[in-house]
Amino acid sequence: MLERGNRADSITRPLLTRPVSEALERYCTEYKRRCLIVDSGDPPARGHDAPVPARAVEEARRHRTGGRAPDAGSSPGTGATPWARTHVSLFFEVTTAQVAESWAPGPLPVRLPDGRLADRRARATYFQPRAAASLYGPSHGSPACRWHRTDVDWHGTGGSLRGMELLSFPHYATESQAAPGGAGYANKASRYLAVFHLSLPADDPISELEAAVRLAPDNQSGLGRRELYTTLLGPEFQIPDKVRRALSVTMLTYQDTPSPPRGAPEQWTATTGWLWCAASASRLQTFCPDVEDPHLLDGLVYLSSSWRALVLRDGISFVGLANDDKRDENSFFAWGESYVRSLYTDVALLAALQRDALDDFADRLAKIGNRFEKSAEFRRLVNEVTEFRNVFWWDHVTLHGAANHILGQLQAAHRTPGLFAGVVADLDAFRQQVEAQALEVSVRIQEVEEKRARTFEHAASIAVISFALPALVFAGLAVPTSGGHDISGWLVLAVGLCALILGALAGAVGDRLISRRRL
Repeated sequence: MLERGNRADSITRPLLTRPVSEALERYCTEYKRRCLIVDSGDPPARGHDAPVPARAVEEARRHRTGGRAPDAGSSPGTGATPWARTHVSLFFEVTTAQVAESWAPGPLPVRLPDGRLADRRARATYFQPRAAASLYGPSHGSPACRWHRTDVDWHGTGGSLRGMELLSFPHYATESQAAPGGAGYANKASRYLAVFHLSLPADDPISELEAAVRLAPDNQSGLGRRELYTTLLGPEFQIPDKVRRALSVTMLTYQDTPSPPRGAPEQWTATTGWLWCAASASRLQTFCPDVEDPHLLDGLVYLSSSWRALVLRDGISFVGLANDDKRDENSFFAWGESYVRSLYTDVALLAALQRDALDDFADRLAKIGNRFEKSAEFRRLVNEVTEFRNVFWWDHVTLHGAANHILGQLQAAHRTPGLFAGVVADLDAFRQQVEAQALEVSVRIQEVEEKRARTFEHAASIAVISFALPALVFAGLAVPTSGGHDISGWLVLAVGLCALILGALAGAVGDRLISRRRL
């Protein structure tokens, strides 16, 4: 086309007047700018003229695509998508008063390549019993803590729904803590994590993923997604206002090696660029990180020579490193997709439960205030933290090293180790305060008892002095001599009574002096 256009220029230019020729040249130039240059990817130089500005090229691209940039997941210039598998598991908090009977108990039974199902019994073998009970409920199945559905159609624009799940929060976090009247928190509503298993459109998975995770209630796109998800879950479900984004576990594999995503830093390989886009659920045009940050890619998990993972705060991505023949139903990536939908999604759910529980503990700890006055509430919080530590807070929850590594990276991204250490340190500091106060109270009680003993001894001594001397005087006067009494009986009685009165007064004065010393 370019050669034909040039021939047309060379043929017609001598036959036309100068104004017509210049107008035709401007038309051809504009045509090349809008069509031909776009097909080549980069603006070529036009003789001695300056190259077409990047802004003009971008406007030409948008003109050709109807105002929309070309799909980020497509191969430039070919029009064909390189992606083979584009799965994502989204999860976020919802509330409802009761789980309807349309939800079947247990996790979503993911079909494995060999025909078996990754149901509760199969998944429990991947986790230690303490973690399996939190993710799937007791082994005997009652009471249930997880449910699933596969009978709902996807009503969105692109992608397909492959199943939904519900996971209840721990029993000490099921009561909603929001202020009365807050959106998403009805009376006696319980909290759950809703999980959506979706297949993203293969032509542009990142754009659809970016839209799928946005749940902010203060913009139109977020409201639309919230309405879509609540419609799929059922009218009895609500998404709290505090939920602004879903967490994601995404897997991308390719059938033809993809080019780097648009806007990817030059220092990154194509794999790193797609790992970042899928884990952050955002295009690099929307948010490009600082590649000079030495800890930017600390969340990389090197699984094998066939795929790699990246763990960020709001998502996990798995990207294949080799071509994926999706027609082979027993291939490595077919098993990998099953693991992503079951094992690795459950690891992400466990990390979300850990973060929510620790945030709740920290908030409740801050609200207690005077802990001596709210000792009962504080003791209940201590018991719950102890239970959380025994059940949830373990470095090794699975029998597989990769899952433990991913869980550790999620904990680091959520900064839950520091939060847990802070909560435990606060509880331990208060325990030490309680012990110090108890010791101080016991010392005070001991001092009071000693003072009482000393007071009794002093009172007894004064009583003996006060009453013994008058009694002896009275007795001496009352005992008759050999010649009889020289004084009359009435006088003896009067002297004795006076001695008793003087002794009582002396005892009262002594008791008052002892009391003043004690004060």
